[in-house]
Amino acid sequence: MANSKSKAPKKQNKSFILTLALVLLVGYFVITIVGLQFSIKERQDVLEQKNAVYEEQVDENERLQAIVDSEDKSEYLEKIAREKLGFIKPNEKVFYDVTPGV
Repeated sequence: MANSKSKAPKKQNKSFILTLALVLLVGYFVITIVGLQFSIKERQDVLEQKNAVYEEQVDENERLQAIVDSEDKSEYLEKIAREKLGFIKPNEKVFYDVTPGV
């Protein structure tokens, strides 16, 4: 009988260790999955931002392509020359408003 009593605590000890290991393993997996979900969410947010920038660039490209494909390029070039480069036509008078802004 002394023999059967000494085996019981070892079995309970192994069961406790196995249960503890299983709980720790499940906890590790839960923590890992939660961390991965946060990482996925962050990457989805970055992807949405980049897609928005991409769509804006596509719209801008389409606008510029329409200008390039249009028949009247001289009007566009004149507008750019006046606004961006400050060019004027010969004998043209340019007036600048130098009053302080209100």
